[in-house]
Amino acid sequence: MMIIVLTSCRYFQQGFDMLVENLMVEAPSFKKVLYVDDIKKATADDFSRAKAIVVDYGQSEVRVLNTLLEIKNRYEQSYFIFITRDACFESTIENILINTIADFTIDCKSAVRKLSACLAHFALEDQQVTIFKNIRWHHLEKEQRLTRMETLLLPYIVSGKKNKEITRYLDLTGKTVSHHRRNIYRKFAVTNLTGLYKKFDHSI
Repeated sequence: MMIIVLTSCRYFQQGFDMLVENLMVEAPSFKKVLYVDDIKKATADDFSRAKAIVVDYGQSEVRVLNTLLEIKNRYEQSYFIFITRDACFESTIENILINTIADFTIDCKSAVRKLSACLAHFALEDQQVTIFKNIRWHHLEKEQRLTRMETLLLPYIVSGKKNKEITRYLDLTGKTVSHHRRNIYRKFAVTNLTGLYKKFDHSI
Protein backbone atom coordinates (compact mmCIF):
# COMPACT_ATOMS: atom_id res chain seq x y z
CA MET A 1 0.00 0.00 0.00
CA MET A 2 1.42 3.36 -1.02
CA ILE A 3 0.53 6.61 0.73
CA ILE A 4 1.21 10.12 -0.56
CA VAL A 5 1.70 12.73 2.16
CA LEU A 6 1.41 16.40 1.21
CA THR A 7 3.27 18.51 3.75
CA SER A 8 5.95 21.19 3.90
CA CYS A 9 6.55 20.63 7.64
CA ARG A 10 9.49 18.38 8.52
CA TYR A 11 8.08 17.82 12.00
CA PHE A 12 4.87 16.50 10.50
CA GLN A 13 6.93 14.19 8.29
CA GLN A 14 8.98 12.93 11.23
CA GLY A 15 5.84 12.29 13.26
CA PHE A 16 4.16 10.50 10.38
CA ASP A 17 7.28 8.35 9.86
CA MET A 18 7.11 7.25 13.50
CA LEU A 19 3.40 6.52 13.20
CA VAL A 20 3.80 4.38 10.08
CA GLU A 21 6.78 2.57 11.58
CA ASN A 22 4.68 1.56 14.57
CA LEU A 23 1.82 0.44 12.33
CA MET A 24 4.08 -1.68 10.10
CA VAL A 25 3.93 -4.49 12.64
CA GLU A 26 0.12 -4.69 12.63
CA ALA A 27 -0.43 -3.49 9.05
CA PRO A 28 2.41 -4.82 6.87
CA SER A 29 0.56 -3.63 3.76
CA PHE A 30 2.03 -0.15 4.41
CA LYS A 31 5.06 -0.44 2.15
CA LYS A 32 5.84 3.05 0.89
CA VAL A 33 5.21 6.66 1.89
CA LEU A 34 5.92 9.41 -0.63
CA TYR A 35 6.36 12.89 0.87
CA VAL A 36 5.81 15.93 -1.36
CA ASP A 37 5.68 19.63 -0.47
CA ASP A 38 3.76 20.36 -3.69
CA ILE A 39 1.11 17.91 -4.90
CA LYS A 40 2.15 18.59 -8.51
CA LYS A 41 5.47 16.87 -7.78
CA ALA A 42 3.70 13.52 -7.54
CA THR A 43 3.44 11.69 -10.88
CA ALA A 44 0.46 10.04 -12.54
CA ASP A 45 2.03 6.69 -11.67
CA ASP A 46 2.27 7.74 -8.01
CA PHE A 47 -1.43 8.62 -7.93
CA SER A 48 -2.47 5.43 -9.68
CA ARG A 49 -0.66 3.37 -7.00
CA ALA A 50 -1.64 5.48 -3.98
CA LYS A 51 -4.25 3.99 -1.70
CA ALA A 52 -4.40 7.12 0.44
CA ILE A 53 -3.40 10.77 0.22
CA VAL A 54 -2.77 12.54 3.54
CA VAL A 55 -2.96 16.34 3.33
CA ASP A 56 -1.37 18.54 6.00
CA TYR A 57 -3.73 21.46 5.37
CA GLY A 58 -2.61 23.98 7.95
CA GLN A 59 -3.08 27.18 5.96
CA SER A 60 -5.94 28.27 3.73
CA GLU A 61 -5.05 27.82 0.08
CA VAL A 62 -7.91 27.38 -2.40
CA ARG A 63 -5.47 26.76 -5.27
CA VAL A 64 -4.28 23.57 -3.57
CA LEU A 65 -7.87 22.48 -2.98
CA ASN A 66 -8.70 23.01 -6.66
CA THR A 67 -5.79 20.78 -7.67
CA LEU A 68 -6.79 18.11 -5.14
CA LEU A 69 -10.37 18.19 -6.43
CA GLU A 70 -9.09 17.37 -9.92
CA ILE A 71 -6.91 14.55 -8.56
CA LYS A 72 -9.83 13.07 -6.61
CA ASN A 73 -11.85 12.87 -9.81
CA ARG A 74 -9.06 11.21 -11.79
CA TYR A 75 -8.00 8.71 -9.14
CA GLU A 76 -11.16 7.58 -7.40
CA GLN A 77 -9.42 4.73 -5.57
CA SER A 78 -7.48 7.17 -3.38
CA TYR A 79 -8.74 7.86 0.13
CA PHE A 80 -8.19 11.50 1.18
CA ILE A 81 -7.32 12.28 4.81
CA PHE A 82 -7.08 15.97 5.77
CA ILE A 83 -5.18 17.16 8.85
CA THR A 84 -6.51 20.67 9.26
CA ARG A 85 -7.47 23.44 11.68
CA ASP A 86 -10.87 24.78 12.65
CA ALA A 87 -9.99 28.12 11.05
CA CYS A 88 -9.78 26.47 7.62
CA PHE A 89 -13.52 25.81 7.78
CA GLU A 90 -14.44 29.46 8.34
CA SER A 91 -14.38 30.14 4.60
CA THR A 92 -17.55 28.77 3.00
CA ILE A 93 -15.79 28.07 -0.30
CA GLU A 94 -12.99 26.16 1.40
CA ASN A 95 -15.58 24.35 3.50
CA ILE A 96 -17.41 23.15 0.39
CA LEU A 97 -14.20 22.02 -1.32
CA ILE A 98 -12.77 20.25 1.75
CA ASN A 99 -16.04 18.43 2.37
CA THR A 100 -16.05 17.27 -1.26
CA ILE A 101 -12.43 16.13 -1.36
CA ALA A 102 -11.87 14.70 2.12
CA ASP A 103 -13.02 11.24 3.09
CA PHE A 104 -11.82 11.89 6.63
CA THR A 105 -10.92 15.17 8.36
CA ILE A 106 -8.93 15.52 11.57
CA ASP A 107 -8.33 18.62 13.67
CA CYS A 108 -4.58 19.00 14.24
CA LYS A 109 -5.01 19.26 18.04
CA SER A 110 -5.83 15.57 18.22
CA ALA A 111 -4.17 14.54 14.96
CA VAL A 112 -1.85 11.82 16.24
CA ARG A 113 -4.54 9.96 18.18
CA LYS A 114 -7.20 10.23 15.50
CA LEU A 115 -4.87 9.59 12.58
CA SER A 116 -3.66 6.42 14.29
CA ALA A 117 -7.25 5.25 14.65
CA CYS A 118 -8.08 6.28 11.08
CA LEU A 119 -5.15 4.40 9.56
CA ALA A 120 -5.89 1.35 11.71
CA HIS A 121 -9.50 1.35 10.48
CA PHE A 122 -8.26 2.01 6.97
CA ALA A 123 -5.96 -1.01 7.08
CA LEU A 124 -8.95 -3.10 8.16
CA GLU A 125 -11.11 -1.53 5.43
CA ASP A 126 -13.38 -0.15 8.12
CA GLN A 127 -13.48 3.38 6.72
CA GLN A 128 -15.66 6.20 7.90
CA VAL A 129 -16.50 9.71 6.78
CA THR A 130 -16.34 12.74 9.06
CA ILE A 131 -17.74 16.02 7.77
CA PHE A 132 -17.53 19.50 9.29
CA LYS A 133 -19.61 22.41 8.02
CA ASN A 134 -19.27 26.04 8.90
CA ILE A 135 -22.33 27.87 10.15
CA ARG A 136 -22.87 29.94 6.98
CA TRP A 137 -22.68 26.94 4.67
CA HIS A 138 -24.95 24.83 6.90
CA HIS A 139 -27.50 27.69 6.98
CA LEU A 140 -27.36 28.31 3.22
CA GLU A 141 -27.52 24.63 2.27
CA LYS A 142 -30.58 24.09 4.44
CA GLU A 143 -32.28 27.29 3.32
CA GLN A 144 -31.77 26.85 -0.44
CA ARG A 145 -32.80 23.18 -0.55
CA LEU A 146 -30.25 22.21 -3.17
CA THR A 147 -30.96 19.05 -5.15
CA ARG A 148 -28.49 16.16 -5.21
CA MET A 149 -27.21 17.25 -8.63
CA GLU A 150 -26.85 20.87 -7.55
CA THR A 151 -24.89 19.78 -4.47
CA LEU A 152 -22.68 17.64 -6.72
CA LEU A 153 -21.98 20.53 -9.12
CA LEU A 154 -21.48 23.29 -6.53
CA PRO A 155 -17.85 22.45 -5.58
CA TYR A 156 -16.81 22.59 -9.24
CA ILE A 157 -18.65 25.86 -9.77
CA VAL A 158 -17.15 27.60 -6.72
CA SER A 159 -13.67 26.36 -7.71
CA GLY A 160 -14.07 28.40 -10.91
CA LYS A 161 -14.53 25.53 -13.36
CA LYS A 162 -16.24 26.39 -16.64
CA ASN A 163 -19.20 24.33 -17.82
CA LYS A 164 -17.08 22.54 -20.43
CA GLU A 165 -14.55 21.49 -17.78
CA ILE A 166 -17.30 20.22 -15.48
CA THR A 167 -18.76 18.05 -18.24
CA ARG A 168 -15.43 16.22 -18.47
CA TYR A 169 -15.18 15.65 -14.73
CA LEU A 170 -18.74 14.46 -14.18
CA ASP A 171 -19.62 12.96 -17.57
CA LEU A 172 -22.60 15.28 -18.01
CA THR A 173 -23.78 17.21 -21.05
CA GLY A 174 -23.10 20.92 -21.27
CA LYS A 175 -26.84 21.52 -21.35
CA THR A 176 -27.31 19.66 -18.06
CA VAL A 177 -24.50 21.56 -16.33
CA SER A 178 -25.77 24.89 -17.64
CA HIS A 179 -29.31 24.11 -16.47
CA HIS A 180 -28.23 23.27 -12.92
CA ARG A 181 -25.81 26.19 -12.74
CA ARG A 182 -28.70 28.53 -13.57
CA ASN A 183 -30.83 26.87 -10.90
CA ILE A 184 -28.07 27.31 -8.31
CA TYR A 185 -27.70 30.99 -9.18
CA ARG A 186 -31.47 31.43 -9.03
CA LYS A 187 -31.75 29.76 -5.62
CA PHE A 188 -29.02 31.98 -4.21
CA ALA A 189 -30.53 35.03 -5.93
CA VAL A 190 -27.36 35.86 -7.89
CA THR A 191 -26.55 36.14 -11.59
CA ASN A 192 -22.91 35.06 -11.70
CA LEU A 193 -20.04 33.43 -9.81
CA THR A 194 -18.92 36.70 -8.22
CA GLY A 195 -22.39 37.11 -6.76
CA LEU A 196 -22.22 33.56 -5.40
CA TYR A 197 -18.89 34.29 -3.71
CA LYS A 198 -20.36 37.41 -2.09
CA LYS A 199 -23.39 35.44 -0.91
CA PHE A 200 -21.15 32.89 0.80
CA ASP A 201 -18.93 35.56 2.34
CA HIS A 202 -21.72 37.71 3.75
CA SER A 203 -24.53 35.34 4.65
CA ILE A 204 -25.05 34.59 8.32
